[in-house]
Amino acid sequence: MIKTASASRIKSKSLVRASLELGRVLADRNGATFRAKGTCMYPTVRAGDVLRIQSCRAADVSVGDIAVGLKPGFLFAHRVIGKGMEKGRAYIITRPDLSQVGSDGPIFDESLLGKVVTIERNGRPVPLHPATQPWPVRGYCALRLAVIETVQPLLAGLAQALETVQASALYRGLAMRWLALVHPRISYAVRLPMPALGDAVYRQLSPETFDVRNDWRGRPVDRWTLALHLNGNRQPAAWATFARGGAADWHMAESFVCSRYHGAGLDDKLLRRANAILEGGSGPPEQNKESKESLSGC
Repeated sequence: MIKTASASRIKSKSLVRASLELGRVLADRNGATFRAKGTCMYPTVRAGDVLRIQSCRAADVSVGDIAVGLKPGFLFAHRVIGKGMEKGRAYIITRPDLSQVGSDGPIFDESLLGKVVTIERNGRPVPLHPATQPWPVRGYCALRLAVIETVQPLLAGLAQALETVQASALYRGLAMRWLALVHPRISYAVRLPMPALGDAVYRQLSPETFDVRNDWRGRPVDRWTLALHLNGNRQPAAWATFARGGAADWHMAESFVCSRYHGAGLDDKLLRRANAILEGGSGPPEQNKESKESLSGC
């Protein structure tokens, strides 16, 4: 039986750590790219820009570079404004371009992915360092930034309001009834994380071939993810990650449901299927009316 920490959605943070480890591996091979979000590095880095990362140590980063590192809960790309040593360990100090004071604090090698070597916007390269622009361009950039910063809180407020509505019993009842009427084709897949790279890189199995005792290498399984797909869509509509330590009971460590399916009961279906897998070795396919017809996934 699986223990759940809460009935509410569990926010995922382990993917951030996994992204850092995976990014180091790919950056070592000149293969790590990230799509930028936010406005803190505007106008040098804009939302949607593609950043190419080169793996490096803190000692190899120069003041003026854009470093990519890890803060509690997320990755960031900020300008390097200083360097130093502490007990023989090199560190860097970073700050967003839009901030005139303060910093992110010391960043050591264990929290550093690397530095940005190219920025691509709409398929074209852009400079890594802010250039002095004529006042009409500066005015346009300032106006554009003001519009972006005004719209973002409005969108965040709308998203929060939608989550409140979706958490209500009335919405949940309507969503479950709608899902029962359209009869989507539901399928499941098990994901086993690869060694050292975490949940971001995995081997996918069918629930029928998944052995909860040992993985494909014959090692004990201590973490696995069950993904729920609608109508064969490659992107899961919902997923849940289960973990245990040693002989302890399984518990749900993380979960996610695509926003359009909140309240439709997909999280309950995942939990029932996971319990069936644990109780029966792999668990028989779910016998219900939801094995037919069509519904677009995420």
